[in-house]
Amino acid sequence: MKEILSPFKQKQTLMQMGLCALVFIGMAVPFKVMVLVEGFTEVRPVNAVPVVVGLLFGPAGAWGCAAGNLIADCFGTFSEASILGFFGNFIAAYLPFELWHIWKMEEKPNVKSFQNIGLFILLSAISALAVAIFIACGLDVFLQFWLLKIFYIILFNNLGFSLFLALPVFIVLTSDDQKIEPYMPRVNAKYRKERKALLWLLVASQIAILVMLIMGFSMSEFWPMGIAGSFFLLSLLGFIVL
Repeated sequence: MKEILSPFKQKQTLMQMGLCALVFIGMAVPFKVMVLVEGFTEVRPVNAVPVVVGLLFGPAGAWGCAAGNLIADCFGTFSEASILGFFGNFIAAYLPFELWHIWKMEEKPNVKSFQNIGLFILLSAISALAVAIFIACGLDVFLQFWLLKIFYIILFNNLGFSLFLALPVFIVLTSDDQKIEPYMPRVNAKYRKERKALLWLLVASQIAILVMLIMGFSMSEFWPMGIAGSFFLLSLLGFIVL
């Protein structure tokens, strides 16, 4: 929990948060006219930003994306759903950061090997699915608005731009020619097993929810999906607390 709040205590990380928010806003606002679902989502090349800044700046990048998305929503799409968007974009940046350092505890984020490129793709997929579930099912449970189309749009917006835009950018930013030093978390080996268990719980609950979504169920009307959703949220919360 302390690591989540640490960016607010240092001038450098506050500047990183501000920079990430500005980049997010600058990429999000021009595409507000390319609406996919009125009042909810549009074509979003900005979805390439969270995975990059999350891996580079950790919690500061996550807070920057969350704030940037909230501010960008003020340019035509602000609603109650913007709260879900705030947390969804936080997850989009923070989750890849957490998962990288579960698999690669002592290694700085990079894509200088085929193995690491594969890991980047896997992290992008897990993150994209998590955000799609969180926002689409959150709209269903908390705002009584259900549209399966939103789930697929969010999923493919996040995954597509992460792979075809974020990956090339990340390759450049982590090359030997660049001087960017990725944020490295305080390693706590005591909770490494717990974090791995949370990872498997997250993936298992995501797969279960995805299968039920494909079958046509919604979380507010199908109690097994509600149970899977509870495990999904608990695993996300666990990454923050531990």
